[in-house]
Amino acid sequence: MRLVTVKAPEGEGKNVADVAFAAGISQISVQQAKQYTADHQEKVLDVVEVETATPKAKVYLESLMKAPFYDPATFAFSVRHPESIFAAEPPEKETYPIVRPTTDVYEELWQFTRVTISLVGRVFLSSVLLAYGMVEDMLPLIIAGLLFLPFHHHMLGFALGAVLRERRFLLQGLLALVVTTVLIFLAGACVALFTEPPIGFEEPGTPLSGAVLAAVIGVAAALAATDDAGRRELIGLAATAHISIYPAWFGLKMVFGFHETGILAEHLLTFGINVTTLTLAAGLTFAVMGMRSKGILRFVHQKSGEK
Repeated sequence: MRLVTVKAPEGEGKNVADVAFAAGISQISVQQAKQYTADHQEKVLDVVEVETATPKAKVYLESLMKAPFYDPATFAFSVRHPESIFAAEPPEKETYPIVRPTTDVYEELWQFTRVTISLVGRVFLSSVLLAYGMVEDMLPLIIAGLLFLPFHHHMLGFALGAVLRERRFLLQGLLALVVTTVLIFLAGACVALFTEPPIGFEEPGTPLSGAVLAAVIGVAAALAATDDAGRRELIGLAATAHISIYPAWFGLKMVFGFHETGILAEHLLTFGINVTTLTLAAGLTFAVMGMRSKGILRFVHQKSGEK
């Protein structure tokens, strides 16, 4: 369910309303508001408000963004996800959870791929728990560490950036992925300095099994990202568990010592295959789920300054 508010230049409210009706929305609200700027300029806006089901909101927003009258410089819209809506439609229609508006997925993944002090702290500290749990073979501690690792969001961000062909977003996802991988590696090395070998938990799987699991998790993670009812945090745990143990293992082994170069090469290969497969599977799923419409492409490229 979505509450969509569009702020348009004066006189454009009717055009926005026509787009909403064409998207299957049965009723809207239109009012006028005054906008003031920091330099004391005053402007009248048409404010269009819509309460509707998630898939209709997606169609509405993406139709609006490709409409000939739409200009990102003069239009603005916000999307909210309420706990409940009781409007014109019956609950079985208003509560239909897919597909989320592409702008929701886009903005959410931008937040998760931003490299901040909070991200660095969360990743490093949770990776310490993960690495220590691996050394002591303590599954509850491993799970506790994995719960706070946003590893799969970075791969999803990279995948969506590729699907949208937005270079800035793609590079941001890649940067976040690299930074997180390095932090997990360093956390593993730090834990190894204060513990003794061997590593109790060493069951990462084979390259083939890793690729199959990564494909399944990539599809599931992308589906969860586009679904209001998707348990994104649980999918994230599965993705993180499947991939993040490798950087932690490399960090531990960097201090403990690599005794079998064959295993080192296999684990490195598996890690690369897993990341690549999950990202490709997520990107294909995003494309199939309609995350690459002309409306969102136009919006994203105009906002980012890309062509």
